[in-house]
Amino acid sequence: MLNKSILQTLAYFDIFNHPLTKEELFRCLMKIDDQSFINYPDFLSQLDNLKDVENRDGFYFLVGRDENVAIRQARVKILEQKMKIAVRGIKKIAWLPFVRAVFVCNTLAMGVAEENSDIDVFIIVKKKRIFLARILATLSLSLFGLRRTKKKVNNRICLSFYVSDDNLNLEKISLKNDVYLVYWLNSLIPVYDPEKLHESIIRANRWVEKYLLNGLQSYIVSRQWRAESGRVGRFFKNFLETVWSGKYGDLIEAQAKGAQLAKMKMNLNSVKDQPDTRVIVSDGILKFHENDRREEYKKLWLEKCEKYG
Repeated sequence: MLNKSILQTLAYFDIFNHPLTKEELFRCLMKIDDQSFINYPDFLSQLDNLKDVENRDGFYFLVGRDENVAIRQARVKILEQKMKIAVRGIKKIAWLPFVRAVFVCNTLAMGVAEENSDIDVFIIVKKKRIFLARILATLSLSLFGLRRTKKKVNNRICLSFYVSDDNLNLEKISLKNDVYLVYWLNSLIPVYDPEKLHESIIRANRWVEKYLLNGLQSYIVSRQWRAESGRVGRFFKNFLETVWSGKYGDLIEAQAKGAQLAKMKMNLNSVKDQPDTRVIVSDGILKFHENDRREEYKKLWLEKCEKYG
């Protein structure tokens, strides 16, 4: 059963031409049926005896896919450059009122971003202030020329996913056997997380343990990839949160919501009202992923699983 778990895990990351180190592979192991925990030494002993798995330069991959090692190594410089931009942009968001945490997510967090990719972030905000936080984040990054637009994508920050701090369980937006969302959650990088909300996300999404043998894991971020609001930023953040609390804050939130909903109605090509989870507009979740490729990735993964038995 462990052999199957290893192969299915490598098959998924092979979609992105991304070989794994043995530590990464162990951390990301898929769970097969009611498979129980396996210790690391037993995992290593089985890993090196699999005929459909090869390794080179410390990376493991499906047999015949050794070219992926060079692809991953070439991405290192790209990822470092994009993370520097991500940290710079998140610093512009960290001081904003009601923003509790900001994570790098999607392709950059998974280590598979391409040179022309944007930079996706996942933002946690205080409940009942999601529309206000969104409009402030949009204005801030637009002011500094860091926000992704339709015409400017490369190395721009994509502000397309917000949740309130009382909506951390994302199972409600998952598809059937949503392997992409599972690994999306498992790869979140807490660049700004002064209140340790990453641990709250892990606890709120225990459903992932049905799919990952080792469940969601904590992520230790090196100091160079952390963003802080600073003393002055914290002062303004606390001041504005105090001013915009209570009924006055509710009024500002309602105005921000009304303005954004009015603008969304002008987008005639939006899929906001479709019965799926590509785009969600609510007081607890704002998700704008019109090009949601989760079904596509699941299909590709299943095809690879079948190919490698």
